[in-house]
Amino acid sequence: MNEDALLFPAGIEISGLTGAVAPFTGQYEKRLSELREIYADKSAFDDALKTQNDPLVYRVVEYRPPNSDIFFGTTTMSPGHVGGEFYMTRGHFHARRDMGEIYYTQSGSGILLLESRDGQSRTVEMKPGICAFIPPDWAHRSINIGDEPLVFVWACNPEAGHDYAEILKRGMRKRIMKDGDAIRIIDNAAYL
Repeated sequence: MNEDALLFPAGIEISGLTGAVAPFTGQYEKRLSELREIYADKSAFDDALKTQNDPLVYRVVEYRPPNSDIFFGTTTMSPGHVGGEFYMTRGHFHARRDMGEIYYTQSGSGILLLESRDGQSRTVEMKPGICAFIPPDWAHRSINIGDEPLVFVWACNPEAGHDYAEILKRGMRKRIMKDGDAIRIIDNAAYL
């Protein structure tokens, strides 16, 4: 057997407060300037970008062992909102329609917005101790509805891939809005 192809057990440290992963194999960040297309109120977006110095909206850190059928990591989302919409991830389907994912919330509070291709929309509360099951072929977007960072661990097959284009093109059917102290789920008037 080829020694290079063997996988060995590993203990990976994950901070439930910061989302740090050690060791990690990759990471990326999304700043507000990179997310203009996902927010409905473009004027509020432009104002926020000017006055908030292009804040960090979320960071993804991953641990991807070579030749493995699973990889995992964290997403850490900053609190904030644009024109009444909370900070959110881009949202995506998986490129492989037969593969799902899990999200396990470590800290903060959020909503996981899910959408099937046949028009169903669902939400799952994101709070410490909740492990959300994302079925195959459901688009998913995370929204930080709290005043502190939202940190969650995710895990899926590396072959699942990401299809961001469909959500970027048509949006998602629902929007999560801040309404004073309340949170409203509304229809997306711009949905294509």
